[in-house]
Amino acid sequence: MFIDSFRKLNNLRVIFWLAILTAGIVLLWTEVNIKLKQAAANIKALEVTEEAMFPVTAEILSTQTWESWRSYYGQANAVRTLEIASYVREFVHEVLVQVGDNVKAGQTVVTLTKSDHISRMQAAQTAYNEALLNYNRLSELSRMGGIAQVEVDRAYSVLKNAEATLHSQKSTLQRTELKSSINGVVSSRNVEPGEIASDGKSLVTIVDLSEMEAQLMVSKKDIHNINRNTMVEIIIDNNISRGHVKRISPEAQTGSGLFPVVVGLEGDSAILPGSYLEGKFLVEKKDEVIVIPSDVIVYRNNKEYVYIADNDRAKMVEITQGEGRNAHVVVSGGLKSGDKLIISGNRTLFDGALISKDIRI
Repeated sequence: MFIDSFRKLNNLRVIFWLAILTAGIVLLWTEVNIKLKQAAANIKALEVTEEAMFPVTAEILSTQTWESWRSYYGQANAVRTLEIASYVREFVHEVLVQVGDNVKAGQTVVTLTKSDHISRMQAAQTAYNEALLNYNRLSELSRMGGIAQVEVDRAYSVLKNAEATLHSQKSTLQRTELKSSINGVVSSRNVEPGEIASDGKSLVTIVDLSEMEAQLMVSKKDIHNINRNTMVEIIIDNNISRGHVKRISPEAQTGSGLFPVVVGLEGDSAILPGSYLEGKFLVEKKDEVIVIPSDVIVYRNNKEYVYIADNDRAKMVEITQGEGRNAHVVVSGGLKSGDKLIISGNRTLFDGALISKDIRI
C-alpha cells in the first residue's frame, strides 16, 4: 500500500516537472520569436531610414532653335586691284608713292624719262604744221584752177598721216606719267628711279580696300545648303564680322574636290588683302527641338541614356542622339518639353535612386 502510494507520488512529480519544463520551453520559444520579429522589424526600419539620397540639379527642358554652322577657310582679296605698268620701254624718272600711301584716281604715281618723247612730239608737231600749211596752200590753188585735184588729195593724205603721228607722240608722252585709275592704297612698289620700265612690267600695285572679298573652299556635303541668302560670319584674330555670299562655283576644283565660294566682306571690317580667315556658314536651322548638354549622357550596352527627375526618384531614359556642337547635342527621341533633366550629380545615380533635387528653369 505504502509502496503504491510512493510510486504514484513519483509519477506526479515527473509529470509536474515535465509540465514545468514544457512551459519553460514554450515560454522561451515565444520570447525568442518575439525578439526575432523585433530584430527583423528594427533591421527593416533601419534599412528604410538609411536609404541613400543623392543630391542632384535638374533642368526643365523646353524646345529651342538649333543652328548648324560649318567653318571653311580662305584668304581675303581686294575686289579691285590695279597694276601700274608702262607701255613703253623707258627709264624711270621718279616714283612718287611709297607702300601704304593712299592715292586718288587720276594721281600720278610714276614718271618716266620724257626728253626723247618731247623731242619726237615737237618734231611731229612741226611736221603736222607744215603739212597743214601745204594742204591749205594747195587747196587754195586748186580752187583757182592752178593745180589738179590729185595734188590736193596727196597733200591731204600727208596731213592725215602727220596728224596721226602727232597724236601717237602725244599719247606716248602722256604715258610717261603713270596715273592711278582708282582710289586705294599702295600695296607694293617694284621699281626705283633709274631702272628700266619694260613693256607690261608691274611697277606699283594699288588696292581698293573699300570692297573686299574672300574665296572659301566648301565641301560637297554643304555646297547645296549654301546660297546668296546664307548667313556668313567672318572670323579673323578673334574678331567677328558679317559677310555675304556673292558667287558659288558649280564646279569643284581638280584635286581637292572642293567648291569655291566667294564671300563679300564688310567695308568697315578692317581686313587687309592676303589675310587668312575663317568663314562660318549657317548650313541648317531647326526649330522646336530638344537640346541637352552632351556630358549628361550615360552609355550602357551601346545605348545612350539620361536621368530625369520623376518626383523624388531618378528615372533612366533611353534617348536618340542627333547632331552635336559646342558640348550640346540634339535629341530626336526619348525626351520632351517639360521633362526635368538631371544635369549634375548623375554620375553615381541608378534607376530608381532617391534624389533631392534643385530645379533650374
